[in-house]
Amino acid sequence: MNESQSITAEARKRDLFTDLGPGAHQCWYPIALSSNVPQGKVIGANLADGRIVVYRGEDGVVRAMSAYCRHMGADLSAGGDVVGNDIRCPYHHWAYGKNGQCTNIPSGDRIPKGSNLVNFPVKEQFGLIWVFFGETPLYELQTFENYDEEKHVYHSFEVKLNEKLKIEPWVFTTNVYDIVHLRFLHGVNIVGSDIDEVSPFLQRMTWIATHTGEKDSGTLRMSLDVYGANSVRSEGEMDGRLKWYISASTPFGPQDTRFFFTIITTKGEGAEDFLARSEALHTRLINEDLPVLNNIRFGNLRLVASDKALGRFIRAAREYPRTTIDAMETAANRKKEFA
Repeated sequence: MNESQSITAEARKRDLFTDLGPGAHQCWYPIALSSNVPQGKVIGANLADGRIVVYRGEDGVVRAMSAYCRHMGADLSAGGDVVGNDIRCPYHHWAYGKNGQCTNIPSGDRIPKGSNLVNFPVKEQFGLIWVFFGETPLYELQTFENYDEEKHVYHSFEVKLNEKLKIEPWVFTTNVYDIVHLRFLHGVNIVGSDIDEVSPFLQRMTWIATHTGEKDSGTLRMSLDVYGANSVRSEGEMDGRLKWYISASTPFGPQDTRFFFTIITTKGEGAEDFLARSEALHTRLINEDLPVLNNIRFGNLRLVASDKALGRFIRAAREYPRTTIDAMETAANRKKEFA
């Protein structure tokens, strides 16, 4: 177990719902649309217990690092600029590059020890930028191996929420396993479902469901893969048309969880309308949950037989590795100097 995972043991001693410990689960989190980070652009974002900076270098590659300069703490997203593939602090022009290492101090002084930023693993796919919250990814970013750009079309977006979601991402993920709530709150009637634990970081479900609502209805057949504690990948169909999607939630600081989706279908007549209807459906379903989840009070849970899958996921979330940006920054500056 690496240093940044060690606080998981402390989480087991805490109250299950109200406090799993500082920071966040070590998962892949979508942080921005690719279109919002063109070459040379710098953006900042709160993430879990801290803040990160995201930028695209002249090589076209997106990088993500902890946001505060190690010199005097300036926020690199507040006036920082991209120089080659490095990011430069607006205050005294300290520059950071490969692996978060400080690469240049223009005053000519020797770069002091402990001057590294946290360098987050980053992947970009289907128009979304993903950041892994940890030193080393615990699992591969979920994708669709059978995606063919000649046959398929995708649509990625951030969900427009009616209000801030004040719970951690993993709490929202419990909805996937809460079959009873799906029927009563969302009109999704699960005819059959099976669950397999593929690995500590992947659980697989299969659904056959009918959906009825004031604005939409239909039949859904899908497999659901839950990755980490915050993301779902689904392959299936809706109303006879191919529908694949990845949904994930990200903790943009305390009490500010946001959602991103990638939805894929086959090209051809009706594809754009299908993607638009799918976005509207998922947006509505998430917003229907907000009033309940933002005002829920967890105590001693009394789960029943139909909550078996839900209980398994809750226990898994309690055991799942967590870390903080502070812990990762400490670890980054205890390592040997980069080659």
